[in-house]
Amino acid sequence: MLTTDKILFGEIKNRNLKVYEALFREYYPQLVKFSENYIYDKQECEDIVQNLFIYFWENAERINLTLSIKAYLFESVRNRCINHLRDLNIHDKHNLLYLETQLNYENHSDTPDPEVILKINAAIAQLPPQMSEIFRLKYLEGKKLKEIANLSQVSENTIKTQLQRAKDKIRKILGNRNAIKLMLALALIIIY
Repeated sequence: MLTTDKILFGEIKNRNLKVYEALFREYYPQLVKFSENYIYDKQECEDIVQNLFIYFWENAERINLTLSIKAYLFESVRNRCINHLRDLNIHDKHNLLYLETQLNYENHSDTPDPEVILKINAAIAQLPPQMSEIFRLKYLEGKKLKEIANLSQVSENTIKTQLQRAKDKIRKILGNRNAIKLMLALALIIIY
Protein backbone atom coordinates (compact mmCIF):
# COMPACT_ATOMS: atom_id res chain seq x y z
CA MET A 1 0.00 0.00 0.00
CA LEU A 2 1.29 3.44 -0.92
CA THR A 3 2.25 5.87 1.83
CA THR A 4 -0.41 8.34 0.71
CA ASP A 5 -3.07 5.63 1.04
CA LYS A 6 -1.78 4.76 4.52
CA ILE A 7 -2.04 8.42 5.54
CA LEU A 8 -5.51 8.84 4.01
CA PHE A 9 -6.79 5.65 5.59
CA GLY A 10 -5.30 6.71 8.93
CA GLU A 11 -7.23 9.97 8.64
CA ILE A 12 -10.45 8.04 7.90
CA LYS A 13 -9.84 5.92 11.00
CA ASN A 14 -9.35 9.15 12.97
CA ARG A 15 -12.78 10.27 11.70
CA ASN A 16 -11.47 13.11 9.50
CA LEU A 17 -14.67 14.04 7.68
CA LYS A 18 -12.90 16.29 5.15
CA VAL A 19 -10.71 13.43 3.92
CA TYR A 20 -13.74 11.14 3.76
CA GLU A 21 -15.72 13.71 1.75
CA ALA A 22 -12.77 14.22 -0.63
CA LEU A 23 -12.55 10.45 -1.22
CA PHE A 24 -16.29 10.31 -1.76
CA ARG A 25 -16.23 13.15 -4.32
CA GLU A 26 -13.25 11.61 -6.14
CA TYR A 27 -14.44 8.00 -6.35
CA TYR A 28 -18.24 8.09 -6.19
CA PRO A 29 -18.88 8.88 -9.90
CA GLN A 30 -16.25 6.35 -11.03
CA LEU A 31 -17.67 3.62 -8.79
CA VAL A 32 -21.25 4.22 -9.93
CA LYS A 33 -20.13 4.01 -13.58
CA PHE A 34 -18.12 0.87 -12.80
CA SER A 35 -21.09 -0.80 -11.08
CA GLU A 36 -23.26 -0.10 -14.13
CA ASN A 37 -21.14 -2.72 -15.93
CA TYR A 38 -22.78 -5.30 -13.66
CA ILE A 39 -26.18 -3.81 -12.88
CA TYR A 40 -28.12 -1.79 -15.43
CA ASP A 41 -30.14 0.14 -12.86
CA LYS A 42 -28.48 3.48 -12.10
CA GLN A 43 -30.46 4.01 -8.89
CA GLU A 44 -29.43 0.57 -7.60
CA CYS A 45 -25.80 1.31 -8.53
CA GLU A 46 -25.91 4.59 -6.63
CA ASP A 47 -27.38 2.81 -3.60
CA ILE A 48 -24.65 0.15 -3.69
CA VAL A 49 -21.87 2.75 -3.83
CA GLN A 50 -23.45 4.93 -1.13
CA ASN A 51 -23.84 1.90 1.15
CA LEU A 52 -20.19 1.02 0.56
CA PHE A 53 -19.07 4.50 1.59
CA ILE A 54 -21.24 4.34 4.70
CA TYR A 55 -19.75 0.96 5.56
CA PHE A 56 -16.23 2.29 4.88
CA TRP A 57 -16.78 5.22 7.25
CA GLU A 58 -18.49 3.27 10.01
CA ASN A 59 -16.15 0.26 9.95
CA ALA A 60 -12.77 1.82 9.12
CA GLU A 61 -11.30 0.53 12.39
CA ARG A 62 -12.15 -3.06 11.47
CA ILE A 63 -11.12 -2.93 7.80
CA ASN A 64 -7.76 -4.51 7.05
CA LEU A 65 -6.65 -2.47 4.06
CA THR A 66 -3.83 -4.25 2.22
CA LEU A 67 -4.50 -2.77 -1.20
CA SER A 68 -4.78 0.84 -2.21
CA ILE A 69 -7.97 2.63 -1.18
CA LYS A 70 -8.99 2.78 -4.84
CA ALA A 71 -8.47 -0.97 -5.30
CA TYR A 72 -10.39 -1.70 -2.09
CA LEU A 73 -13.35 0.45 -3.18
CA PHE A 74 -13.53 -1.01 -6.69
CA GLU A 75 -13.20 -4.59 -5.46
CA SER A 76 -15.88 -3.96 -2.83
CA VAL A 77 -18.28 -2.51 -5.40
CA ARG A 78 -17.69 -5.48 -7.70
CA ASN A 79 -18.43 -7.90 -4.87
CA ARG A 80 -21.55 -5.99 -3.83
CA CYS A 81 -22.82 -6.00 -7.42
CA ILE A 82 -22.27 -9.75 -7.71
CA ASN A 83 -24.06 -10.25 -4.38
CA HIS A 84 -26.93 -8.06 -5.62
CA LEU A 85 -27.27 -10.16 -8.79
CA ARG A 86 -27.20 -13.34 -6.71
CA ASP A 87 -29.88 -11.91 -4.40
CA LEU A 88 -32.07 -11.06 -7.41
CA ASN A 89 -31.93 -14.68 -8.44
CA ILE A 90 -32.85 -15.81 -4.92
CA HIS A 91 -35.69 -13.26 -4.82
CA ASP A 92 -37.02 -14.55 -8.16
CA LYS A 93 -36.90 -18.14 -6.88
CA HIS A 94 -38.94 -17.12 -3.83
CA ASN A 95 -41.50 -15.39 -6.07
CA LEU A 96 -41.80 -18.49 -8.24
CA LEU A 97 -42.22 -20.76 -5.20
CA TYR A 98 -44.93 -18.43 -3.92
CA LEU A 99 -46.66 -18.55 -7.29
CA GLU A 100 -46.57 -22.34 -7.39
CA THR A 101 -48.14 -22.40 -3.94
CA GLN A 102 -50.82 -19.95 -5.03
CA LEU A 103 -51.57 -21.92 -8.17
CA ASN A 104 -51.77 -25.21 -6.33
CA TYR A 105 -53.67 -24.22 -3.19
CA GLU A 106 -55.84 -21.17 -3.80
CA ASN A 107 -59.16 -21.09 -5.54
CA HIS A 108 -58.83 -18.85 -8.52
CA SER A 109 -60.41 -18.56 -11.90
CA ASP A 110 -59.37 -21.34 -14.26
CA THR A 111 -58.97 -18.86 -17.07
CA PRO A 112 -56.58 -15.93 -16.95
CA ASP A 113 -58.03 -12.46 -17.18
CA PRO A 114 -57.88 -11.57 -20.92
CA GLU A 115 -57.44 -7.86 -20.13
CA VAL A 116 -54.36 -8.60 -18.01
CA ILE A 117 -52.93 -10.83 -20.74
CA LEU A 118 -53.44 -8.09 -23.34
CA LYS A 119 -51.74 -5.51 -21.11
CA ILE A 120 -48.81 -7.84 -20.41
CA ASN A 121 -48.37 -8.67 -24.11
CA ALA A 122 -48.51 -4.97 -24.99
CA ALA A 123 -45.90 -4.23 -22.31
CA ILE A 124 -43.64 -7.04 -23.57
CA ALA A 125 -43.95 -5.65 -27.11
CA GLN A 126 -42.55 -2.31 -25.87
CA LEU A 127 -39.33 -3.92 -24.64
CA PRO A 128 -36.16 -3.82 -26.77
CA PRO A 129 -36.11 -6.86 -29.11
CA GLN A 130 -33.44 -8.93 -27.32
CA MET A 131 -34.89 -8.17 -23.88
CA SER A 132 -38.37 -9.06 -25.12
CA GLU A 133 -37.12 -12.36 -26.55
CA ILE A 134 -35.30 -13.27 -23.31
CA PHE A 135 -38.41 -12.41 -21.29
CA ARG A 136 -40.65 -14.51 -23.55
CA LEU A 137 -38.28 -17.48 -23.39
CA LYS A 138 -38.17 -17.38 -19.59
CA TYR A 139 -41.72 -16.55 -18.61
CA LEU A 140 -43.85 -17.57 -21.56
CA GLU A 141 -41.94 -20.67 -22.66
CA GLY A 142 -40.60 -21.60 -19.22
CA LYS A 143 -37.00 -22.08 -20.36
CA LYS A 144 -34.13 -22.28 -17.88
CA LEU A 145 -31.50 -19.54 -17.68
CA LYS A 146 -28.83 -21.84 -19.11
CA GLU A 147 -31.01 -22.67 -22.12
CA ILE A 148 -31.72 -19.00 -22.77
CA ALA A 149 -28.02 -18.14 -22.43
CA ASN A 150 -27.15 -20.81 -25.00
CA LEU A 151 -29.88 -19.68 -27.39
CA SER A 152 -28.99 -16.00 -27.02
CA GLN A 153 -25.23 -16.62 -26.92
CA VAL A 154 -24.74 -14.46 -23.82
CA SER A 155 -23.83 -15.22 -20.21
CA GLU A 156 -26.36 -16.31 -17.60
CA ASN A 157 -25.61 -13.12 -15.62
CA THR A 158 -26.57 -11.06 -18.67
CA ILE A 159 -29.81 -13.05 -18.90
CA LYS A 160 -30.54 -12.39 -15.20
CA THR A 161 -29.87 -8.69 -15.62
CA GLN A 162 -32.00 -8.48 -18.76
CA LEU A 163 -34.87 -10.28 -17.01
CA GLN A 164 -34.70 -7.90 -14.05
CA ARG A 165 -34.63 -4.89 -16.34
CA ALA A 166 -37.56 -6.30 -18.33
CA LYS A 167 -39.62 -6.84 -15.18
CA ASP A 168 -38.83 -3.30 -14.02
CA LYS A 169 -39.86 -1.85 -17.39
CA ILE A 170 -43.06 -3.92 -17.49
CA ARG A 171 -43.95 -2.81 -13.96
CA LYS A 172 -43.51 0.82 -15.03
CA ILE A 173 -45.57 0.29 -18.17
CA LEU A 174 -48.34 -1.43 -16.21
CA GLY A 175 -48.35 1.32 -13.60
CA ASN A 176 -46.08 -0.22 -10.95
CA ARG A 177 -48.39 -3.13 -10.22
CA ASN A 178 -47.40 -5.60 -7.56
CA ALA A 179 -44.66 -7.97 -8.79
CA ILE A 180 -46.42 -11.07 -7.44
CA LYS A 181 -49.61 -10.13 -9.27
CA LEU A 182 -47.67 -9.72 -12.49
CA MET A 183 -45.86 -13.01 -12.00
CA LEU A 184 -49.14 -14.77 -11.19
CA ALA A 185 -50.66 -13.52 -14.43
CA LEU A 186 -47.55 -14.68 -16.31
CA ALA A 187 -47.75 -18.08 -14.62
CA LEU A 188 -51.37 -18.40 -15.75
CA ILE A 189 -50.34 -17.53 -19.30
CA ILE A 190 -47.67 -20.28 -19.18
CA ILE A 191 -50.27 -22.80 -18.07
CA TYR A 192 -52.56 -22.03 -21.02
